[in-house]
Amino acid sequence: MSRLRCLAAAGLVLLSSAALTTATATAATATAGPRETGVSSTPEAASLKPVPPRVQRTRQRNAAPPRRRRPWKTIRIEPAAPSATDQRPPASRQRPPATDHRPTATDQRPPAAPVAQQRPAVAPQSMADPRRPAPLLSPENMRVLVLTATPGEQFSAAASRSALLVCDPTRGSHPQGAQACGQLSVVNGEFTALRPLPGVACTMQYDPVTVTASGIWDGRTVRYQHTFGNSCVMRSTTGSVFAF
Repeated sequence: MSRLRCLAAAGLVLLSSAALTTATATAATATAGPRETGVSSTPEAASLKPVPPRVQRTRQRNAAPPRRRRPWKTIRIEPAAPSATDQRPPASRQRPPATDHRPTATDQRPPAAPVAQQRPAVAPQSMADPRRPAPLLSPENMRVLVLTATPGEQFSAAASRSALLVCDPTRGSHPQGAQACGQLSVVNGEFTALRPLPGVACTMQYDPVTVTASGIWDGRTVRYQHTFGNSCVMRSTTGSVFAF
C-alpha cells in the first residue's frame, strides 16, 4: 500500500509540474507576441491598418448596387400623308399642253407635187453621151489604157500630157482613139512590137520624149515606158497611139 501511495504522489507531482510549465509558456507567448510582430491582436488595432487604393476601389465597386439598364425604346414610324403630287390624275387624263404654234406661210402652201412629176424623165440609152464608157462584163474583154507623154528623159506627172484610151467599143479622151485601137489590135496590145512606119525620115536632133502606158488589155496588165530621141521618132514608131 505504501508503494502505491508513493507512485500516486509521484504522478501528481509530474502533472503539477507539467501544468505549471504549460501555463508559464502560454503567459510568455502572450506577453512576447505583440512585441515581436508589431501587430495588435485586438479588433481596434486591426481596423487602423491602411488599406491599399486598389483594394478600396474593388470593395466600393462590389458594395455599389448594380446599374439598371434602360429598356430599348420602340420607335413607331407613321406613314407620310399623301402630298399634292400623289393626288394628280394619271397622264392619260391630263389636259395636253398648249402649243404656241401659229400658222405660217409655209403651212398655207399647197402640197408639193409627187417626185415623179418634179423630175424629168431619164433620157433613153440611145441619147446618152457616146464618150461615156459603157459597163463591161468581165476583165477578160477589157481594153483600157492610160497614156502619157512627158518632154525629157524621166516621167513627170506635172509636165506630162495624158489621155484615156478605151477600145471595143472605142471611147475615152484620146483624139484619135479609133486609129490607136486599130494599131494596138494588130500587135495584141504589145507596145514593144510596134515598128517605125516606112518612108518617114527624122532629124538627128536630140529632144527626148518619155511615154508611158498602163492599164488592161484582154485581161492582161500592161506596163510600158520608153524614151524616144525626139517627137518625130516617137510618131513614126507609135503612129497615132501617143498623138494627143
